[in-house]
Amino acid sequence: MDQTKIEILDLINDKYLIDEYFNLKVKRELNMDIDLSSEYVTAHNIVSKKLILVQTFSHAIMENPQLYLLLRSLIHTINSSEVTKSQLLSALKNK
Repeated sequence: MDQTKIEILDLINDKYLIDEYFNLKVKRELNMDIDLSSEYVTAHNIVSKKLILVQTFSHAIMENPQLYLLLRSLIHTINSSEVTKSQLLSALKNK
């Protein structure tokens, strides 16, 4: 049986991948080209001491309910480790 290595995302060093992934998902789901790199930051959770993404949504994001909900969902997916680095890379490779 082959053992698959699961690569955990490094929220600081892999930010460019997360940015590209978020842009790709928004393009696919909502047919929008938008730079999302400034719509969230990396911070330490004060309870778990774990790095997480925290939304810093602009007014433009807040005014668009579909985009707002999609971004919240994507951030939650990353924070709950539901997606691995290899899954992100695979999605970006198969644009």
